[in-house]
Amino acid sequence: MSTHIAAILAHAEALRSDARALATCAERLRAIETGLKADGETPHWLHASVTAHLAACTTAAADLETAAQRLSRYADEASTP
Repeated sequence: MSTHIAAILAHAEALRSDARALATCAERLRAIETGLKADGETPHWLHASVTAHLAACTTAAADLETAAQRLSRYADEASTP
């Protein structure tokens, strides 16, 4: 495997790691959101903020995983003679 392909695969793995970290953050935000809903006395702005951050984490995690998959596919295609 060339160093170029190895570097691409390393970048893909870094993106996957970041995607997992964001997915973990989304899980924590989902739990916070559930708690805020159950409380019933949470200010609307706080609930809206948590919901927005949850959506951003979920979207970013999916985007990073997609990028990692594309990099991996590119590396596979580039290494095939």
